[in-house]
Amino acid sequence: MSLSSVLLVAIMGLGVSKASLLVPSPRVDALSCGATTMSPGERVIIQSPNFPSNYNVDDRCQYELTCTPKESTYLEFICPTFQLESSADCTSDRLVLASKGDRQEKCGSDSPDGTVTADGWARLTFFSNAQTTSKGFRCYVWCREQTTTSTTTTSTTTTPTTTTPTTTTPTTTTPTTTTPTTTTPITTTPTTTTPTTTTPTTTTPTTSTPTTTPTTSPAC
Repeated sequence: MSLSSVLLVAIMGLGVSKASLLVPSPRVDALSCGATTMSPGERVIIQSPNFPSNYNVDDRCQYELTCTPKESTYLEFICPTFQLESSADCTSDRLVLASKGDRQEKCGSDSPDGTVTADGWARLTFFSNAQTTSKGFRCYVWCREQTTTSTTTTSTTTTPTTTTPTTTTPTTTTPTTTTPTTTTPITTTPTTTTPTTTTPTTTTPTTSTPTTTPTTSPAC
């Protein structure tokens, strides 16, 4: 048995699990400005200069975090404290967070809390101008492994389909018998016209009786 195996058995006998030996311990001290390499499961702290006291004017600090292997990991940010000078479009004091495919400018109380990067790399740059200062920020950054989803392919068995032949029963057509229609002839009764008898009118001749006028002789 190798020495490392003996040590592992001895440690496990003390109640320390093997899994806990593989997880890096969180770094207690805040990182200095500059580049830092992390391992999956490791946590680091970044904060503004002089934190928890106010940061100085005209200050600048850049942190570059790389979690290896970069392609299969990501970074997660939790920022319980974030107090910078507020300004429109964050043109004064600000924290710029750049990661793969993303760039954020944070100021005032708008922190990067909850940000998750696309891979295991990020660069954070802190700027302060020559005017107002504030308490600053403190963020915890975790290096985490990306979850790999395995795809299971299920083979499909195709059962051949048996086609039953269809029997067609011939249709018997019953001939239709047509009964001839008998037409009854219409009998026309001739109309008898009764001749009209004209009675001749007899004209009675009128007899004129001459009127006799008496003649009176003059008196002598």
